[in-house]
Formats: sequence, C-alpha cells, structure tokens
Amino acid sequence: MEHNGAKLLLQVDDLQASIAFYTKQLGWELLERAASGPVALLRITTDYDVVLIQQKEPSAQLVTEEQTELLVGWLQSKHTSPKKGDLIYVGVTSVNAVELNLQAKGCKELRKEENPGHIRKLFVSDINGHTFVYWEELAATHAEIVEMYEAGTDELENAIAGLTEEQLSFAQAPGKWSIREQTLHLIDLELVTLHKVKFALAEPGRSYQGNSFSQDDWSAGLDYRNRPIHAEVQLFRAMRQHILGLCEHLPNALERTVTSKNREESVAQLLKMMAGHANHHIRAVNQIRELHGC
Repeated sequence: MEHNGAKLLLQVDDLQASIAFYTKQLGWELLERAASGPVALLRITTDYDVVLIQQKEPSAQLVTEEQTELLVGWLQSKHTSPKKGDLIYVGVTSVNAVELNLQAKGCKELRKEENPGHIRKLFVSDINGHTFVYWEELAATHAEIVEMYEAGTDELENAIAGLTEEQLSFAQAPGKWSIREQTLHLIDLELVTLHKVKFALAEPGRSYQGNSFSQDDWSAGLDYRNRPIHAEVQLFRAMRQHILGLCEHLPNALERTVTSKNREESVAQLLKMMAGHANHHIRAVNQIRELHGC
C-alpha cells in the first residue's frame, strides 16, 4: 500500500498488544507488518500521516540490518521518536467526531479542552505511556484574532511576574522545558514568524521562502536553559505592538497574504497561530507555577 512515509517512530513494549490497542480502541489502520521482525506500519487517520511502531526488545537488541532497511523505507527522513509522557499531536477535521468514534469503541478516559476561537483538543492516553492529542482549529473573526493577539503580552508578563531566577528554571518534570525555556521558545517563534508577516503586509501575494525552525536546535544553540529572559519579554511586547500598529494603519491588513510551500497564508492566520502558540506555552508556565507553588 502506498504512503508518504511515517513521521512517528513509536517504541512499544509489546507489538501485538499495541497493534490490537491502536486498531481496535483508536481505530487506526494496520498497513503492513514486517515478516522479519517486530516492526509494523499503521495509519492514524485518513487525513493524517502514517505511524511506524517498533517493538522494544526485552534484551535491548539492536534491529537487524534488514529491519534497518525497512525502517529507512518506511520513515520520513525528518521523523520524531517521542518518549513516554510526551504529547503527540494529530490534526483532524472534527474533534467531536473523533470523540464520538472513540467512545463507541469503548474509550472512556478522554479529556477535551477548548480555547474559543482558536483550538479544540482531545487527549487520549495509550498503553505505552504516550498521550495523543487530536486537535482542530476553530474559526475566529478578525476582531477576535486581534483581541487574542493583543492580550498575549499582558498574559505572558502576568505569568512570569514575581519569579526569581531560580524559579524561572522550574519545570513540570526532569527533562521537560522550564519556565525560562518555555518563554524564550515562544518569543523566538514570534521572531521567526514576524518576518513572514512583514512580507505579507509589505508585498501582498508574493512567494515567501524561509528556513525551517527546529525548536530543539534553537533551544540548545541559544542556551535557553541558562539565559535571562527579561529583555526578550520586553521585545515580545514591542513586536506585538509593532504588528498591531501596522494592522491598524494599513487597509485590509489581515487579509494580505504570502504563499509559502505552495500554501497561501494570510496575516490573520499567522496572527492567530502566534496567539494560540503563545497561549499554549503561557498555560504551561502557569501549570509549572501551580505545581511548585510559586
């Protein structure tokens, strides 16, 4: 069966049990199972990517050369291999439809969250320690997008208010991003996206080509773990005020577009994405503060 390459490599404890869970409980489709070893290829949904599952051998043996060739053939070159406890996001057209389907299959431990005008999410835990997050984007008016985007500066500053340098390094758990890292990441995403927004505003309709953004490479290369954040927080407010001023001044600003990777993106869509992304990390900061009582 043809596929575009798996973007996920999941390490599982029991391949047979995992296949049964993913196909019967979550409704995934088994595309192929290797004859030479504990490797299988599954599809999550008809409008999403293919997932590859590789069994974690009790003896911790490495995969054979034949299995390695199979993995190379099945996987995308830039795939991810989530660890236990990680969230794995799956875009869908209707979270409510997914929820009804999973409930019909007997899934009971489902949790749904909604950020009005931005995103709806459904959290589903599997038997291997992962949590899948089915998500859909919600419609919002231009006025609602501007309001969400403008509110982000106060929300970030309130989230980190009063924290010491030591507390900025608090995290949900060892190996997870700290408050400091969450903050620097969300601001760098804004910096990267700001370039695209300015091209859309200045030269509507043009093609835009930018470099890919690797959050892990930037986190390591820019030393998120140890850097101060206060200058960046001030920059965050200045950037958003700058864009809001342009959108107020220029006619039809939110409708202006660029074409990136054969996809048209409007200023409204980009602002909505940035607002939602920032809100996600601000919520994470508040959760860390609640966990540590600070």
